[in-house]
Amino acid sequence: MSILFIGGSRRKESINAKLKHRLVQVAEKHTFDFELLDADALDAPIYHGDHEQAEGVPKAMQQLAKAVAAADKVVLVSPEYNASVSPLIKNAIDWTSRVDGQVWKGKKVLLAAASPGGLGGIRGLSHLRDILGNVQAWTAPLFACCPNANDETIAAMDDDFLSTFLSQGD
Repeated sequence: MSILFIGGSRRKESINAKLKHRLVQVAEKHTFDFELLDADALDAPIYHGDHEQAEGVPKAMQQLAKAVAAADKVVLVSPEYNASVSPLIKNAIDWTSRVDGQVWKGKKVLLAAASPGGLGGIRGLSHLRDILGNVQAWTAPLFACCPNANDETIAAMDDDFLSTFLSQGD
């Protein structure tokens, strides 16, 4: 079972990047096969049909689509912006959905978020689940949210819970 980890924040000290690395620690401990994708790999212009017609799908998004297609499941770790989705993740879904083969169709997707607020990013993940439904992905029912997130609360997340989270869809 191969897992592709994708982060939705490019901030150097992103708590969501820290959560992504915490999930990778658990994946390593349980010998999951995985690939870790840096958020910089999601760099692409905002989706625009005229741009696509003139220049095609950006190379970075074509590479991302190949990585998504090759993985058995994808873990999206996304910050919550104003109670909604990271624009980096949304744009990547928009562009990769334009690549031949419908890379998201039937793909197992797990959602995670960390937030300094009390809800742990769940509002943004709910929106992300709706978006993924439109590209026909299967979204796992259990989210991995870390409310009141900081280095300590992320490190303290229960290994058994995170392992169960990562095992969804097996």
